[in-house]
Amino acid sequence: MPNKINQLRSGVVLSYINMFLGMLIPFFYTPVVLRMLGQAEYGLLSLSHSVVSYLSLLSFGFGTTIVRYISKYRAEEDRESLEKVYGFFILLYCALALIVAVCGVFLANNVEAIFHKGLSSDEQIKMRSLVLIMAASSALSFPLSVFSSMVVAHERFVFRNVLHVIMTVFSPAANLIALWLGYKSVGMAFAGLIVSFLFLPWNILYCRRKLGLKPRFARIPKALFFEMVRVSFYNFVASIVDMLFWATDKFILGMLAGSVAVAVYNIGATFNNMIVGLSTSISGVLAPKVTGMVVKKADRNELTELFVRVGRLQFLVIGLVVSGFIVFGKQFILIWVGPDYADSYTIALLTIIPLSIPLIQNTGISILVAQNKQKFRSIVYFIIAVINVISTYLVVPKLGGIGAALCSCVSYLVGQGVVMNIYYDKVIGIDIPFFWRRILPMSAICLAMILCGFAALKYIQFGGWFGFFSGVILYTLVYSFLMYRFAMNEYEKDVVRKPIRRIKSKLHP
Repeated sequence: MPNKINQLRSGVVLSYINMFLGMLIPFFYTPVVLRMLGQAEYGLLSLSHSVVSYLSLLSFGFGTTIVRYISKYRAEEDRESLEKVYGFFILLYCALALIVAVCGVFLANNVEAIFHKGLSSDEQIKMRSLVLIMAASSALSFPLSVFSSMVVAHERFVFRNVLHVIMTVFSPAANLIALWLGYKSVGMAFAGLIVSFLFLPWNILYCRRKLGLKPRFARIPKALFFEMVRVSFYNFVASIVDMLFWATDKFILGMLAGSVAVAVYNIGATFNNMIVGLSTSISGVLAPKVTGMVVKKADRNELTELFVRVGRLQFLVIGLVVSGFIVFGKQFILIWVGPDYADSYTIALLTIIPLSIPLIQNTGISILVAQNKQKFRSIVYFIIAVINVISTYLVVPKLGGIGAALCSCVSYLVGQGVVMNIYYDKVIGIDIPFFWRRILPMSAICLAMILCGFAALKYIQFGGWFGFFSGVILYTLVYSFLMYRFAMNEYEKDVVRKPIRRIKSKLHP
């Protein structure tokens, strides 16, 4: 038990280190890549990533299913079934890797037919090479994911997250070396293939030598196979929705508007991941508690109380980041990547503002899963994703990247802001009007901060990074004071006070 606890604690710490590095490294890395590649080739590289990312759908959502069933057989101490499932997934993912490679060749051979309107002939030739290399890297990652899932299922979080931290640092380093040697985007894609190849053996060796696992390549029962397919289905639908929202916009821009439009859109869309990470870091630990409440037949008031409590905590963080980006985001983008990416600010706003609604309500997802009612959410998200794709295709020729972001904005507001709120209220049993009444006072402070921030920027011009960070620090301090003084309740204040008290007690025992 102590070893398990240490694995969990160390794994969580390493996970946060990896998340921090994942946000910090691009801050320095992206401007260098943009300068060495140029806007058009950077857009081409981003577009190639989006095209090849569709191949990840061929995993059919089995990733989390591996962890679930291996964990199940471990708990039951059924070694034979564990090794049979292990062997089944190795064979399955090797077969899927072969399909990925074939599909990659097909995509590469049809680049001209798909992107002839948006890309020049030289860009089409280069993109064919990029797609082939990235497809090979994606195919290699498929069997790798099986061994990685085995490590997770055996709760060896330290090894897994150390490997992730190394890859987070090593991958951009390899890309920069390729750029320094003059190989441009094709060199970066090839560097990614080499990294995948180098890291493949580590998980295999760990599973064999440290975990002592030996796959049994035997037929599994049909009933078990169809059960795993059912479990994987909603993960598969969620993956499709993610692709339709975040990859298809760049795909359509590449088809109709060109590589430069993709580059500008990609910079604007990078801020989504940061917002999502900040939100899920709070709600992700609540799934067991939510499941327990549902099992114990928690009533409407109890579910609403948890939904509101977590939503307000999430809003405190997301409200600061989003309102701060509204005020300082344009200046940040101009200093960070230059005036050629000025439209990225508008694109970022159109995506992160509506995204804030489901992010402060993502405790609802845990409730849906615990009640086994995620089917409706999957259907709604799929419908709005399809509408988003159709509308984006129609709008991009006239409005470019901003039009694509606007379609995503409207889709999110309607689907996740309106439809899902009605479903939470009427079906799940959460008092949504009460939730928004508890959020509105906090929203008022955000609005006041935005107005005051814009008014201050008319008279105070922050020059360079020093001035920018000075403004951000001042904004954060004022925001924190106003929220603490006028919006936070005693529970929320205690969340802030407890860590401060612990630090004081350690400094002055």
